[in-house]
Amino acid sequence: MPRGTCTIFNWNGTHDLKSEFGISLSDGALSALLTPPALKERISNESRLEDGKRVDIWSDTHYASRELTLEMHLIASTFADFVTKLRAFIAAVNNVPEGVILSYTIYGQQLQFRLQYLSCTQFAAYNGTLGKFAVRFIERYPTLGLGDAPTLTLTSSNPNEEETE
Repeated sequence: MPRGTCTIFNWNGTHDLKSEFGISLSDGALSALLTPPALKERISNESRLEDGKRVDIWSDTHYASRELTLEMHLIASTFADFVTKLRAFIAAVNNVPEGVILSYTIYGQQLQFRLQYLSCTQFAAYNGTLGKFAVRFIERYPTLGLGDAPTLTLTSSNPNEEETE
């Protein structure tokens, strides 16, 4: 599978996963991102006064939030570089209550996902310079990367700085 470029945006700016953190997504990460989310259950009513169940088939369909596990690989030149890059990545995705925007560009197509960090479910380090880990995120407003989720305003922790969208 071809590799794309991956960038995350948070209140502190733009971070290229490969150049800044030495991180690349595994082949399964794109599959996880592009898997269609489940639909929310339609409004229905099951009354004891009539047979069957009434289901609202006229209202729009909506996606349910979903949890994603993205497998990532971290490559560093030394063990100290490895620890520094890992800490910087976790800080970039962890302490952002409104979540981060993960932008994945592949085949010239840019996909954007608004993700909130949940946990790191597994971690393996090899010889101090290579690491493989799985990070769990929640996508509160699934969009299939098309970017039509509600607008997210990213605010700086410094009240004197301007807000950006």
